Amino acid sequence: MKPPRAAPPPPEMEFGGPWGAGALSLLLPLGLVGVVSATVGEGREGGWGAPAPPLAVPTPPALALVLAWVGALGMGGWKPPRSPRDPPGPLRDLGWLVMLGGALGGSLALGVPLPPLCPLLPPLAAAASSIAFGLALLILARRRLRGGSTGHPVYEFFVGGGAGIPLEPPENLNWERVGLCAWFLVLSAALGEQQRLWGSPSLPLALLVAAQGGAVLRRLRELSASPAPGPGGFLGLFGGLAWGPFGGPLPVLLLLRRPQQGLGGAGGAACGGLYALGLWIFHGATTQRSLFSRDPRDPRVAGLPTVPTATGQLLLAGGWWGLVRRPDDLGELLMALGWTLPCGLSPPLLLLLVGTALRELRALEGERRQRRRFGGAWGGLCQRVPHRLLPLLY
Repeated sequence: MKPPRAAPPPPEMEFGGPWGAGALSLLLPLGLVGVVSATVGEGREGGWGAPAPPLAVPTPPALALVLAWVGALGMGGWKPPRSPRDPPGPLRDLGWLVMLGGALGGSLALGVPLPPLCPLLPPLAAAASSIAFGLALLILARRRLRGGSTGHPVYEFFVGGGAGIPLEPPENLNWERVGLCAWFLVLSAALGEQQRLWGSPSLPLALLVAAQGGAVLRRLRELSASPAPGPGGFLGLFGGLAWGPFGGPLPVLLLLRRPQQGLGGAGGAACGGLYALGLWIFHGATTQRSLFSRDPRDPRVAGLPTVPTATGQLLLAGGWWGLVRRPDDLGELLMALGWTLPCGLSPPLLLLLVGTALRELRALEGERRQRRRFGGAWGGLCQRVPHRLLPLLY
């Protein structure tokens, strides 16, 4: 008689399991819309002593506008090129941005009355969050009807399906690209709005737009090289459609109505230096990782320390990857601080801290998976590089 087969271990869950995923599914959109409303109202109502603005709701015009944007860029704009001569993804993105930016600039030059930017953003953020919620429900329902369930419905709704499950639209589309294009458009609109209000953009605002715009374009280029879709759950959809385009530009929006508040020479130099340091670390770390993954014998990375694994794979433990175990995350954090600290203690800084905490929770689970995968080799890497994110601290 054969012994009974052991039941497979239950899947490991992040974010506190179903209860944490359910709470975050409600708190993230409410928090984003609340912070956007507070940021937009802070410059108009006179500071944090004023009553909090009412929480925005997704109005029909906002829903229609976001649905049109999602339909044009999400459903209709990501078809694979039919021939090598067809433009790849980033050129299509650039075409959309040039066309919309040209229309915006032409309207301003001709004196066409445009609606103020700030009152539009809270209902647009609420509409984008609602559409992300609806798309995640649609994906979950269709996956369950196909018999592709991976566990608890609330948790599956939040994080998406597991590996190996076939993906179909809208699950197999990279919604981050849609959000990045919207982010860039909001930045352009902020420059035009301050030009209309004050006659010319302020230096702090122009620097922030340049820093964020460069980061957005760089990320679009990275996605063109690796166009794999993100998580097919609410977290990925919300991050792409709502968190990025409306949470990312918050520092710019906070400076939009108060250009008279300057940083000062020392403060501006410190924030610019922080951003430049983060960009240097991020670029160096990602370049080393790319070179090492393609060919560990490349002369540019061949002399860096490594940790061998039982499968013959080598783990990079030198260069930027010998400073901390996640130098790319460190670089992105420093860049975000560089363009957020000019706003002081404000909603954008709060949103940055929340986003950093969520990313850290996900990274800790990723390190646990690496430990199970590589065993003692990962322990050796942790001994050689003891700090995860912050040198000498964490």
